[in-house]
Amino acid sequence: MVAGVALWLLAGSLAAQTVPDAYPAEVILLADWGMSDVSEIGYLHVGVLHRPQGDTLAVYDIRRRVPVVEWPREPQHRTPPFDGNVFLLGHFDRGNTNRLGGYFNGFARTPSTSVVSITRAPDDDPALAFSYDKVAGSFAGFWIHLFDFKRPPTERVLFDASPFAYLTFAVRGEHGGEDLTLHIADRAWEEREGSLPIDNVASFLPGGRVETTWQRAWVPLGSWPPSLDTQELASLVFLTNGEGSGRVFMKDIAFTTQRDAEIPTAGRTEEPSRSLRRAMWLWDTPAVTSGRDVLMRLVQFCRTEGITDLFVQLPYEAERVDGEWTISWNRESLRPLIAELHAAGVTVHALDGDPRFSLPEWHGQVIATIQSIIQYNRESPPAERFDGIRHDIEPYLLPGFGGVRSTQILRQYLTIIAASRALAAQAGLVYGVDIPAWFDERNEFFEPVADVDGRPLSELIIDIVDNVGIMDYRTQAYGADGTIAHARSELRYAADVGKQVFLGLETVQLPDETDFAFSPQGSGGSRVVVEQIDAERARISWIAEEAWDQLDDQLDDQLDDRSRTRVGTVILRESRATSVPSGKLSFAGYSRSKLDAVIEQTTLELQQFESFYGFAIHSYESYRPWLEGPR
Repeated sequence: MVAGVALWLLAGSLAAQTVPDAYPAEVILLADWGMSDVSEIGYLHVGVLHRPQGDTLAVYDIRRRVPVVEWPREPQHRTPPFDGNVFLLGHFDRGNTNRLGGYFNGFARTPSTSVVSITRAPDDDPALAFSYDKVAGSFAGFWIHLFDFKRPPTERVLFDASPFAYLTFAVRGEHGGEDLTLHIADRAWEEREGSLPIDNVASFLPGGRVETTWQRAWVPLGSWPPSLDTQELASLVFLTNGEGSGRVFMKDIAFTTQRDAEIPTAGRTEEPSRSLRRAMWLWDTPAVTSGRDVLMRLVQFCRTEGITDLFVQLPYEAERVDGEWTISWNRESLRPLIAELHAAGVTVHALDGDPRFSLPEWHGQVIATIQSIIQYNRESPPAERFDGIRHDIEPYLLPGFGGVRSTQILRQYLTIIAASRALAAQAGLVYGVDIPAWFDERNEFFEPVADVDGRPLSELIIDIVDNVGIMDYRTQAYGADGTIAHARSELRYAADVGKQVFLGLETVQLPDETDFAFSPQGSGGSRVVVEQIDAERARISWIAEEAWDQLDDQLDDQLDDRSRTRVGTVILRESRATSVPSGKLSFAGYSRSKLDAVIEQTTLELQQFESFYGFAIHSYESYRPWLEGPR
């Protein structure tokens, strides 16, 4: 088979399944993606989840052709105003971006790791801290953007450094001898997602090596390769050399017109902290209501960990007869639980959720369940009543959400949460929902991920509810992909409209994932095979690189010798693969100190927003064993 060629199959009778069931696969409805035949498919975005029992496939996007990012022919660039002969990029003592709106972020190839944060150096000076563990055959580093990379390329303003002669920064290592190379990217390198090496950081230091005390590096722009365009600088990049782990601190990064210019240093600022709430999800309610001992163990855990709000899954059964929903649950089993939690100062929210609740045919069950909670409260003394209702519906988990039905599903979702909030408000109950952090963001092609009528879904939800829980599932606070960056816009909007926000953190052990894109132009090793099952359905199978040769031989016997095609089948090749390790999303593999540090750092940066209500930990079933067990 010719490498890299997509097999576009012509119309005709449908063929039997080619790919064995052993490969990770997902069946789709073609109509969900606005298609009627697999021959229309020219781009696939999928995730391969690497579970202990085997890989599984999740389908995120299907299109007729590969989306294209439009880069401006004449990008904007400018030199910002600066005092004297110094432009201070940042002290890196506070904040998640620099004075050019640029983020900083670590990057690494698994199994290496890289984390960047703002913390205090060993001498107690605030600084940018780069912690790394580099393994042979991979890489680890961090970048500092000189523009806001979250804006579409057509709106970006790059940094014009032409008036300056030096790049300078203060640096120190945790143990001394840390080995880094400085790279620079201009517009051309940024578009290629690369950078050009300048020299080892040590070569710009007075001592010729990184020490455990602060030294100032002076990097002459005149020594940079002539091919670098200093009028369109995009990022500073630092890469580790050799192997092993280490920690490096940097601060007071600036561009100057002369060497040894006086660089302003950061003043000490101590931000007063305010009291935040601490929530937790509880899913297996029957387990904690099965006996007095397990119930009190939960209550004591809430006391010890300072839990102020508990989202308790309502254990009920629903039955629909002649169009009417009947909701039944053991009210007596919940009375002692709610009463003991209230005695411990915990606010109790009745929790429910299912992606199908977004669909109109399930709205009746949602309303009937809320009505049953309201009726229970009416019949119960105050100590045994629920204080609120919480929904974790997650409509994006419905099959085909990313296709042509997306807006319809989102409108239906907004309809049911609006109806739910109205019922809850009439009964004096607080109503909240849980949402992912990306409801207000753009994808890699700078398209809105979830919007209705031109507004981010997060804003439309916040308008309706009393509070939201943002599933801010990251294990680092700072950087372009940390808890701070993902929560800031929701907090800002919620503050404007007087709503409250919990930031959710994860302790459940999640699978590692590899995020793939496939297209006819792909040159990577793995493949997807799309086979039409019938007039409505298709089966997508992912074939790892090491398994492809064997399957390719099987396909040789079934494909036309001349056209290398087969009716009802399309094969696309990998064009992008991104590793998403579970350690990026969940604290399951870390110590408690890691969680505490992220909470502290996130609080420091976001407590300015009155809407910041507190944190929510997912979930009791994993959180307690994680704290109590070895890691």
